[in-house]
Amino acid sequence: MTGYTPERIRFENGERHSVLRAPSGLPVHEVTLYLGKFRTKGLAANTIHFACGSIGVLYNSLRAERIDLIQRLREGEFLTAPELGRIATAAQYWVKDGEEEAESMPSTAINVRRISAKRGRGDADVLKRVVDVQTRASRLRYIADFLGYISSYVGTTLQRAQREDLRVETLHALGGFREHIPRISKRAKLGARVGLSVEEQNRVLAVVHPESPNNPWVRGFTRRRNWLIVVLLLAIGIRQSELLGLQLRDIHADQPKIDIIRRADAPEDARVSQPNTKTNDRTLEVSASIMRLLLAYVKERRAINLARWHPQLIVSDEGDALSQKSIDKIFRQIRAACPDVSVKITSHVLRHTWNERFSEQADAIGLSEVEEQRARICQQGWSDNSKTAATYTRRHTERKAQQLSLRIQEDLDGRINGKS
Repeated sequence: MTGYTPERIRFENGERHSVLRAPSGLPVHEVTLYLGKFRTKGLAANTIHFACGSIGVLYNSLRAERIDLIQRLREGEFLTAPELGRIATAAQYWVKDGEEEAESMPSTAINVRRISAKRGRGDADVLKRVVDVQTRASRLRYIADFLGYISSYVGTTLQRAQREDLRVETLHALGGFREHIPRISKRAKLGARVGLSVEEQNRVLAVVHPESPNNPWVRGFTRRRNWLIVVLLLAIGIRQSELLGLQLRDIHADQPKIDIIRRADAPEDARVSQPNTKTNDRTLEVSASIMRLLLAYVKERRAINLARWHPQLIVSDEGDALSQKSIDKIFRQIRAACPDVSVKITSHVLRHTWNERFSEQADAIGLSEVEEQRARICQQGWSDNSKTAATYTRRHTERKAQQLSLRIQEDLDGRINGKS
């Protein structure tokens, strides 16, 4: 182990948590204490892991500077402004443990910077990927919160005067550190993630179809499973985590319907990084043809011995419950097989695609904006006052606005040409 590494753990009762492993292999005591407060509050395992990874960035930066944070605090001194500035710089770069995080980002959010780093006798160019501004801002907030927490924690062991000096120094230093937290612009909409056009959607479906000569997979089960994955994401607009959280008992063939259930820390789920539903539980109707596709897959799944020992619906060829990294790999393969599609194809882009098709159908049947919003909230499991819908309807709204703008221009064209 070469640095500080965030690691997911799973307790016997199914609860998921995270620890920061030191280069020695042992968990970092003070970080474990800090993360414990998130655990008692019942925060999601992914949120805790992100916080752990953010503190890992801090500790690796301190390690590079050969700074012992706890010893520094015991001496009644805090980190200096230049040291905090270097930590803020380190927070903008992608790290290996953030692979899942990087896969979920839009393609425009990950930049690559070529920086010069001295190695041995000469200079070598090192590629570093820069995370999106939201990730950087969140990392810096967790780092600032942890530094405030640990300074106060160690400060309780100091004499009163020294403790007060450390408190004042910490407040002043963290005030400057928080200036590094980037502001999230709500105006930068160009390049934001959108769904596939109808033509692009049909192109993906044609390639992924099990009988397609362009299908990127060899095994029959893999082809049919991945076809089902793409069809379900396009048909009912669920998240990748909701798809992976589906269990056999969630399928009601006689209705036909699918339940989307939140099962945080489910003991029957052996995956350390458990995919889970983020929104409200709900039941979604599916067409008869999609249900037939589902049941045909379930029949194949039951023929895999290992798959009989757990309830997860989506499994590997060997029968293990499929992981989020496996889904990311599937979509990398789809992107490679569809190089002519302009949008970076991900599971979340298919969710955007579903929402755009939903808007088109709502227009076709004459739903009012209020009725459409309520229907979408119900289908997606959002709270009644959720503003999330705007994120998924951006292109449809832009298209409407462009059509209205062109009508104004057409009217103006007539006047420009001297026509009343």
